[in-house]
Amino acid sequence: MGVKIPRVLLITGNPMSQSFLTARLRRWPCEIHSCSSSREADAYVTNQQFDLVLSEFSGGDASSLSLAASLAGSTTTLVYSYPVESGCWWLPALKHGRSCWGSLAMRHSEFIGFLDQILKEIDIRSRLAGGSDDGSRTGFKVNRSPTEGRSQE
Repeated sequence: MGVKIPRVLLITGNPMSQSFLTARLRRWPCEIHSCSSSREADAYVTNQQFDLVLSEFSGGDASSLSLAASLAGSTTTLVYSYPVESGCWWLPALKHGRSCWGSLAMRHSEFIGFLDQILKEIDIRSRLAGGSDDGSRTGFKVNRSPTEGRSQE
């Protein structure tokens, strides 16, 4: 029986941000899905389970908060990026489905460490639970939208 490969959803309209996050995530065996709108994100989280969701946060946009509400109580970790003058801050909203609003915002370097820690925790939880996938822990898939269903290696 294999170990479940973590499933990650990237929600960003910024190609540079998507490229950076995808490159970082490729260090871990994981299945990466990406979308650029809240409508696509809703379709993903309504029909699929994700271990980690990384999303842009726009303070005036209610869809950012509704995403957190729809994932609460699941096993998903949700982290928002919030643009600031010198880059972005990373704001944890859920950790394994539990609210962690009020946690300290993270700078880029802190977020990288947090990301690696979360992926390691997901891997350990999966191993302890005896999760399974296709038996392979060496690859990852990048899916562009919930309607395409195509994989890129």
